[in-house]
Amino acid sequence: MQGYFDYNATAPTRPEVIEAMAEAMSEPLGNPSSMHTHGRRARHYIDEAREQLAHLIGAKPRQMIFTSGATESNNMAMRGFAAGAEGRSIITTNIEHVSVLATAEALADQGTPHITATVDRNARPNLDEIRRASAAGPCLVVTAWANGESGHVCDLDSLTAVIGASSLLLMDAAQAVGRIPTRLGNGVDMISLSAHKFGGPRGIGALALADDVVEATTTGGGQERGLRPGTENLPGIVGMGVAARLRSREMDGESERLRKLRERCWQRLRGALNDVIRISPESGLPNTLTIAVGDVGADVILAGLDLAGFSVSAGSACAAGAPEPSHVAIGLGVEDRYLRNVIRISSGCGTTEDDADGLVDSLIAVVARARKAA
Repeated sequence: MQGYFDYNATAPTRPEVIEAMAEAMSEPLGNPSSMHTHGRRARHYIDEAREQLAHLIGAKPRQMIFTSGATESNNMAMRGFAAGAEGRSIITTNIEHVSVLATAEALADQGTPHITATVDRNARPNLDEIRRASAAGPCLVVTAWANGESGHVCDLDSLTAVIGASSLLLMDAAQAVGRIPTRLGNGVDMISLSAHKFGGPRGIGALALADDVVEATTTGGGQERGLRPGTENLPGIVGMGVAARLRSREMDGESERLRKLRERCWQRLRGALNDVIRISPESGLPNTLTIAVGDVGADVILAGLDLAGFSVSAGSACAAGAPEPSHVAIGLGVEDRYLRNVIRISSGCGTTEDDADGLVDSLIAVVARARKAA
């Protein structure tokens, strides 16, 4: 999509997905829990999508629980783990998504301890802190497979090596699924994901469970193994399945294309601008370039680019109309003078080289105007 560089917020829905969802909504399908022909037809659609999604993350279809997205999946996993028995704790890093941190704090208020591990400038967690905490008793370690703001990717081997045998690992893979390889198992007990990050519809996601490791926290019918009762979102599930199928066959080639596009943008920016830093690493998400420009606030850059027809996002949140530094940027130790200047450029399957060049040209011009006016 021309001018759109905010794929980490949401990716445009793929045309194939829209077509499949329209078909699912137009057919006279019944309730997937009904035993008649119309119900069985609806169940077939769901089973097919479950297989498509499971294939994308190396899971078995029965291990997939459909939800409304990664936020609900994180809640389901964390609250379901805490409900299992007394003496359990939650371990996160200090740069996790708000759905993880807010849920951990809410559980702490209810008596489940929350241990927060710090990270270094490369987003590597303090493994000694995690080792000590997980050795103290059963815990759930929760971290992002890839950080959506900074683009850093988790060193999974190092992390799983320090987690105690009585503990579990939940990987928040909302930004990773469909962009880099993600697999259930081999130390990963749970994976949360959202369809709209990889071209599926909004409002649908999943939690992948290696085993029956969480308790149900919602009551009702027996849908989704009793963990997520209620009639399934059939069109959303169908759309997510199609998006997963597309990503399964495209991911390797598309990731390499976007990595090259990302590096092209960075080389041009660093060559044209002085006092610009890169926060996202070369080894990070292939579609993500996070930078900060000295003396030019993110709000100024976003407004200037928006007027030029380009959509990017700030690496900071806004509260009461005043930009506040992102907890991710703070946790990574970004210098104070850059904290309110962080912007994230995230691309996807609709991004072309011409789009990227146009964005860079506009960004350089916006920074030049802002500095001249200062």
